[in-house]
Order: sequence, then C-alpha cells, then structure tokens
Amino acid sequence: STWVDETGNVLEWTGREAGDLLKGSPLERMAYQMVTDVKQGVKEITKLTKTHPNAYYVTEARLRWAFSLLFSRVVRLTSRNRQLALIPWADMLNHQSDVRTYIDWDDKENAVVFRGDREYNIGDEVFVSYGPRSSGDLLLTYGFVPSTATDPEIEKVDLRLVLDGYDPYAGVKKAALKQYGLDSTWTFPLQLNRYPAGLIEYASFLAFRPQSDEEVEFYAKQLFGPAERRAIPKEVSQSGRELIKQECFNALSRYRGTVESDRLMLEEQEVISQKSIMSQDKRPAAAAAVRLRERAILRKTRDVIDKTGNVVLDLLRRNPFQDLFNQY
Repeated sequence: STWVDETGNVLEWTGREAGDLLKGSPLERMAYQMVTDVKQGVKEITKLTKTHPNAYYVTEARLRWAFSLLFSRVVRLTSRNRQLALIPWADMLNHQSDVRTYIDWDDKENAVVFRGDREYNIGDEVFVSYGPRSSGDLLLTYGFVPSTATDPEIEKVDLRLVLDGYDPYAGVKKAALKQYGLDSTWTFPLQLNRYPAGLIEYASFLAFRPQSDEEVEFYAKQLFGPAERRAIPKEVSQSGRELIKQECFNALSRYRGTVESDRLMLEEQEVISQKSIMSQDKRPAAAAAVRLRERAILRKTRDVIDKTGNVVLDLLRRNPFQDLFNQY
C-alpha cells in the first residue's frame, strides 16, 4: 500500500506550530481556514455516522487522517472536466516544478496515464508536476517546498486590500463595488513580474477621495464597467499605487523574524543541496524558504508600483530571488 501515516500537510501541524511558522504570512489565514473547514467536516460526518454499527471506527483522528490524505493525494483529471480521483500508483511520483506534463485520463488507453516530458535512464527517478503551485501552496498541501526557487514565475503571495471604514464615502463605495460583483475586501495574488488583473483599479477606487456620490459612481464605472470602456484616470491611479505600496510595507512588517535570520536557518540546515525541504524536523526551514520568497515579491512590488518608464523595466527584469534565496 502507498497510504502513509503522515503526509506533512498543515492538517497535521499543531495550532501553535502553524501560528509560529506562518506568522505574518497570508498562509496563516489559509491554514486556519483549511483546519476550520476540516473540523466542520469531521463534525458533520461524525453526526451522520453515529448510529452506524461501525461508528466506533469513525474517530476524529481517523477522519483527520483521511482528509489529510485526500488533500495531498487527490488528482484532478483535466480531460474529464477536472474530475477528482485517487490513483495509488501516482503517489509514488514526486513533484518537480520544471516538469511540464501531468497525470491525466487518456480516452485511447481507457486509463489514467502519465507520459514523461524527457528521457530517463534506467534507475532514474521519474518526476511529475503537481501543477503550477507556489511554494506556499506546496507547503500547506503536501508538507514540502522546493529547496530552490526553480520557477520564480509561479511563486505568489496574497495581498489583501480593505475599504477604509472611516472613509466618509465608505457606504457609497461599498454599494458601488457590490454593483460590479466586488466586495469591500479583496485579495490579489501578487507575482514576481506581473500585477494581477484588477489590482490597480481596485486599489485606485479604495484610495481616491471623492467629493460627491456622483463622483463615486463615475469612477466606479470608469474602473469596473464594460472592459472596452475601462480606464484608470491619472488623478486616481497614483493614490491607488500609493495604497498598494503602503500595504506591501504593512505586509512585510507582519512577518516573524528577519530576512537575515531566515537565510541563516537555511544555511545551517544545508537545504540548498536537497531537492526539497520536507518532514517534520525540516518544517521550520521550509517555512523560512516560503517567507523569503513571499517577502521578495512584496519588496519588489513595493519598489516598482509607483515607478514609471525605464525604471520599471529595470526593476521588473531584476530577479530578487537570486538575492533572497538562491544565492547566499
């Protein structure tokens, strides 16, 4: 059997461990939500099975293990409308981020198959891709992270923007956002060399100071209306960029420890020579690697967001991961 006693994902962490290792990272909120959802699921299943003859077997510990196994082992079959499947032989394949082929259903073979994207020699380990997942996603779901940021373009960190409740026009802005399918709190996945769609527009709308209800409605239409008519007026764009810059500062200030202490931990653990950082004893090092990569994205966004022209191009071409993780 390929089923394991422990998967390493966040459902197996203690509450204190998750709080300590993920403090300040947006992953802390995600981890809490995952654990909360599973607790609710366990509660509902226990209630449904309490009168079953074998109810004694359905314990909280076994259900948590089952959820943990499901989260870390389930495969989405793209060609079958992303159907979820458990495929025991697939558990023997480890993740490598530069692999460009996936496990999927093949109609001709009438089976689930995996075809390699490169030549392997006899005795070589065959790798698969678990998908374009960031280091943080891999840590929470599978309990490991790549020891080096081999594909910085898939790394991300969530930036949460919230409408200021003290804004005199907060109520009007909230209503306008709702009209366009948006909430007064929105989370954007920042990446190394690109801004997520809608980030500048949303931040600009939150930050600008209107003089009337009509002005709120006017800018809402400009920023969130039909795509072919959207525009970011210069008079509100700068205030939006300043808000993003400030929120990046705030996000960076919430992380535990320093960049230097995280880099030192990785040096002491000598993880640079390993393909992955995993297992319980390496979990602090894995979390340190994630924190470094998230901070790199936040710092770069902070430095670039209010720049224009060639300065932006120069900053975008720079890869901060080289400074923060891959090279000591």
